[in-house]
Amino acid sequence: MSCLLKIRAMREDMSLIERKLADFILENTHLLRDYSSQQLADAIGVSQSSVVKFSQKLGYRGYPDLKFAVNEAVVSASSQARTQASHPSQERSIAATFAELRDGQYAVMQGVADINEVDKLQQALHLLTVADTIQVVGFGKSAIVAKDFVLRLMQIGKVTLSSTDPALQVQMATTLSEGNVLFAISDGGHNSDILKIVRQAKSKSAKVISLTRYGNNPTSVLADISLFALGGDTHVRTDSVLMQLGMQHLCHMLYVQLCQSLKVDSLIEESMNSHNLLDNK
Repeated sequence: MSCLLKIRAMREDMSLIERKLADFILENTHLLRDYSSQQLADAIGVSQSSVVKFSQKLGYRGYPDLKFAVNEAVVSASSQARTQASHPSQERSIAATFAELRDGQYAVMQGVADINEVDKLQQALHLLTVADTIQVVGFGKSAIVAKDFVLRLMQIGKVTLSSTDPALQVQMATTLSEGNVLFAISDGGHNSDILKIVRQAKSKSAKVISLTRYGNNPTSVLADISLFALGGDTHVRTDSVLMQLGMQHLCHMLYVQLCQSLKVDSLIEESMNSHNLLDNK
């Protein structure tokens, strides 16, 4: 995942000092190559230890690793800019678009692995494995991800509730109880219908797993387990596409792990055979 993308994503949850560091780095990436941790601290007016702690908060061992990651991101961005300059947006070739989406998809998938703690993923897997019923909710762009995940869960024999109607989803949430799971998918995490459903599920002692864009938001804060995805550090045309792919990538990982936990290969094969029969009619 791009270091600069990670800094942008985390900025809203940073302290005042951390924001100063983040803003300076984002606005002066070309200078960081020649800055020591002390020089960076002096330029912003913070302590050297603040620079080290900031680096560690981003997941790096120290400032040298952060500086290397920033420089790597700058080189990558420069390379991409040269490619885009040789292929203006209105004249982009199909091959260039394939390459851009391929590289963006790889970065987003790697980012999903980087920003989600293994412990949280294991907890989410456990809840989904033992759940008697799983309600999946997602509206708008997130509905595509939700529908795909519902089909995967049904394929492995999980009792799954879902609907594109918010009112019906609220009603479904009233039937949940302890031992059930609500899986809430929301790009920004601010959808009022989803928040209503999450609160309803929690009032019934069901566990809530959220999947949202990276960063604290109302849905992730309410959830028992918060999972995240990232959009692409690219043009506005591809951000939503890459965000959807990132969310689906995480859901697919959960699906594959659930298959392993539940030992349902024969059930999946039976499901695939039933689809083949329908296709041959």
